[in-house]
Amino acid sequence: MATSDLKPNEFVSAVSAAVDELSDELIRISKDVHAHPELNYEEFYSSALLADAMERHGFTVERGTGGVETAFRATLEGGAGPGPNVAFLAEYDALPEIGHGCGHNLIAISNIGAALALKALMPRLPGTIEVLGTPAEEGGGGKIRMIDAGSFGNVDVALSSHPAANRTVIPNSIPIEESWSLAMVGYRFAYHGKAAHAAVSPHHGINALNSVIHLFTGIDALRQHLREDVRIHGIITDGGLAPNIVPDFAAANFMLRSRDRDYLSEVVERVKQVAEGAATLTGATLEILDAHPMYENVRPNEPLARAARQYAEAVGMHVNDPRPGSRGGASTDFGNVSQRMPSFAVNFAVSETPIPAHSIQMTEAALSDLAHESALGVAKSLALTGIDALTDADFLRAVRADFEARDAN
Repeated sequence: MATSDLKPNEFVSAVSAAVDELSDELIRISKDVHAHPELNYEEFYSSALLADAMERHGFTVERGTGGVETAFRATLEGGAGPGPNVAFLAEYDALPEIGHGCGHNLIAISNIGAALALKALMPRLPGTIEVLGTPAEEGGGGKIRMIDAGSFGNVDVALSSHPAANRTVIPNSIPIEESWSLAMVGYRFAYHGKAAHAAVSPHHGINALNSVIHLFTGIDALRQHLREDVRIHGIITDGGLAPNIVPDFAAANFMLRSRDRDYLSEVVERVKQVAEGAATLTGATLEILDAHPMYENVRPNEPLARAARQYAEAVGMHVNDPRPGSRGGASTDFGNVSQRMPSFAVNFAVSETPIPAHSIQMTEAALSDLAHESALGVAKSLALTGIDALTDADFLRAVRADFEARDAN
């Protein structure tokens, strides 16, 4: 902490006071984002709302970061010389039909809140802080596009957050082999056959729907030979026009998931072989189309987790330990970030009782007083963890060493 004239306990007080002072504004922003739910890459209102807020508070704002129209970068340089770059990742896209049933309005304010809380301290701190506005987490892979465009190229540590029903879960220790979330990718399997009258001349037809049916049965036969963490789920989107016409086109969309990206790549190849076999059985031709970008599994970081937990408890949050054996079955493009740099996202409570993610209950909970209280607490925890990354060289070395050890594993 030699770069600052503040001692660690004074950091806690200063950050807590700053977030408390910002609380009314942050909650207004959260409610505004919630009231304007926008889907992947359509988050024009929410992106502008957040970018405007950062600009109003003196951050340098770049809109359309990485060529993604609804992304942004808000930057503030420290006054104590060069140092690390810590990024807080804001999300703000919504779900079809149910709006903010994943609570991205809360992710938005906990991350901009963390950065805004550091504004008054930055003249005394080294390095740089950023808020990266990352659109299209709900299936569009906004972070992936930003990674590919180099938007994360200068980031040393990435921090973020996510609502988690009725528990704020931050571990103290994370086994080196641990992997969070599931890697996921999606494909559309489209079969082209030949139409014919199903009663008069079925022998002239090639039944594309039969190919899709064989695809499903082939995948079901494959399941027993895959690891227990694999999830394969699909729907038939096209199955023919009428029962008396041999379907000349049929298609199914599938999502494939696994605990790690490497094994998922093996699963993908085996499913593609099944799909090709289904085409061979019927004589149809197969077209495989990308339907969902590869969301990689989240690589944890134990030093970042310990710091975030320490500060969450220091600012008065009740923190739960992870339940044994719980890795989470969801998927996120935050995983792609975590595979490229040390990263951690705080999972925080938004309800008194368990509620499902991606539900109307979560949409309602994301507006609650408890949810906003938790999001503000997370903003404090993230800001203080960011200070450690900016000022404590030993801590940053430990963070990087943990990241590299998990990569080698």
